[in-house]
Amino acid sequence: MGYFPFFMDIAGKKGVIVGGGKVAARKAEKLVPFGPNLTVVAPRIEECMRRQEKGQQKDGLSSLFFIERAFRREDLDGADFVIAATDDELLNGQISDYCRERKIPVNVVDDREKCTFFFPALIREGSLTVGISTDGKSPVAASWMRKEIADMLPKGLGDIIDLMGQIRPWVMERFVGEAARKEIFKRMFLYCLEKNGKVTAEELQAGVFDFME
Repeated sequence: MGYFPFFMDIAGKKGVIVGGGKVAARKAEKLVPFGPNLTVVAPRIEECMRRQEKGQQKDGLSSLFFIERAFRREDLDGADFVIAATDDELLNGQISDYCRERKIPVNVVDDREKCTFFFPALIREGSLTVGISTDGKSPVAASWMRKEIADMLPKGLGDIIDLMGQIRPWVMERFVGEAARKEIFKRMFLYCLEKNGKVTAEELQAGVFDFME
């Protein structure tokens, strides 16, 4: 039985990362663009993790907080998700047990059996997010697939998706019926692909009746 790929809004959610090294930093790097409030707990916060905070300061963000001491069970209070990324397998296992008791989603690095969720290999371009999972069985395969799929994506796809989102309310207001709207969106999307995303909302609005022919 596989894992269902939910796409969830984690902006403002409390995430706890236990560990301050390279592996923990890679997890933080993936999460930060999605806007959670991350608390990092570790006896030593390495420079690779602190660089994540410096990047946030540059972008005017403030969602990464450091607690430089040993992990305490109360650090999990109020957490929406937890990542155990220490180099202590016993501690990682204890964190997993704590989270399961409290029904908090937990990811334990390099220990598939102790996870209740996995990190996908991610492709991001604008509003497009593609997640690839192998149920934790082969991160190498997931990484390879990410590169292959990323190379296949058309140029400007992220811009096209943003444009489609921009024009969607305009189409919804003016056209009735799911079938008609679906066909218009399809033709607009294909037109944008032909133009490599170099299209404006005004151009699509002006040509909307051409798309209906």
